[in-house]
Amino acid sequence: MIIRFLRYPMVLLASVLMLFIVSGCGGSGSSGATLTAISVFPSSPSLPVGAKQQFTVSGFYSDGSTSDLTNSVTWSSSDTTVATITSSGLLSVSTDAASVGKTAQISAVLNGVSGSTTLTVITPGVVSKFTSWSTAGNPTGVAVASFRNVSSAIFRNVSSSGNVYVTDSTNNLLRIYNSVGTPITSWTTTGEPYGVAIDPLYNLYVIDISNNLVRKFNTTGTQQGTPWSTTGTPSGVAVDYSSGVVYVYVTDSLYKLVRKYDSSGNIITSWPTTGIPSGVAVDSSGNVYVTDITNNMVRVYNSVGSVITSWSTTSYAYGVAVDSSGNVYVTDYSNGFLRKYSPGGAPILPVLSTGGEPFGVVSDLSNNVYVTDIYNNLVTKYVQ
Repeated sequence: MIIRFLRYPMVLLASVLMLFIVSGCGGSGSSGATLTAISVFPSSPSLPVGAKQQFTVSGFYSDGSTSDLTNSVTWSSSDTTVATITSSGLLSVSTDAASVGKTAQISAVLNGVSGSTTLTVITPGVVSKFTSWSTAGNPTGVAVASFRNVSSAIFRNVSSSGNVYVTDSTNNLLRIYNSVGTPITSWTTTGEPYGVAIDPLYNLYVIDISNNLVRKFNTTGTQQGTPWSTTGTPSGVAVDYSSGVVYVYVTDSLYKLVRKYDSSGNIITSWPTTGIPSGVAVDSSGNVYVTDITNNMVRVYNSVGSVITSWSTTSYAYGVAVDSSGNVYVTDYSNGFLRKYSPGGAPILPVLSTGGEPFGVVSDLSNNVYVTDIYNNLVTKYVQ
């Protein structure tokens, strides 16, 4: 029952972003309404040399409404030797290595109302915080569409959207954001959600820890079929599509097992773990990565449960993710770190302090890394 006592009191974070989001949820100002403020997203990003990033603008009106003004504002960069930005908000960072460490203020103006954010240029390959956003509740699991060998045009569109799926265990919701944290939609999950994974058909698998179930939802939040009973206490969930068939892996922290299901919830196989398993991830070859929170380990299994390799994380390991290069990311919940390892388990420095209690972690198609912080109620996006 390890997960049940890993809940800390929430520290409500009244960030400017969320206050703006709550105050108005779309649409332009009504007739006679005045534009009072604009916000530029992402907030305070860090990008490597040569990177491109779409920036957006939200406008806020005197009647409480909001509007997307990305294509209406006048964009500018305070230092065009560091970064340039087009009239549609597409930013390009200089390819000059001398730009590393420099900053540029990215501004947007419309009708005398302005907003800005500060870009910092970083070294490629070094994991750095890009942006973060507040969630209305306690964020636990996080997922993105990240299958790299799927031919389906539908799923390629999903993958390229960059949408981020976050379970809110306080409000029993699944929240969907775009890649810079703007809310898209949310729906109730019934029960307490603690993890989420997505498959190539855009189905979402959500752990319900209060009822020891896995619930499957479609794109609109409609539950598909009968929830699966996990018998024990589910803690992590991951989807494998390396063979062209959807399999779902779930860690059971009560019985110390990894269970492998088909997409309908039938158990294919299961195997015991040493210690208490928490996070789970699958790489492009179908290898299964499991964190052991009692022994501070990452263990790598093949698809039938044989150990391939393992390594010590030196401290508390909860969530785990694998990028397209085979690098492994582990959230160190107790010390507030995000740790990166080579495919063989060698530590890659620097260790990143998250400033909170990192829980879930996932890597997207571009090897961006998303981490949930259940202490500060944040989702943070890292780039490299």
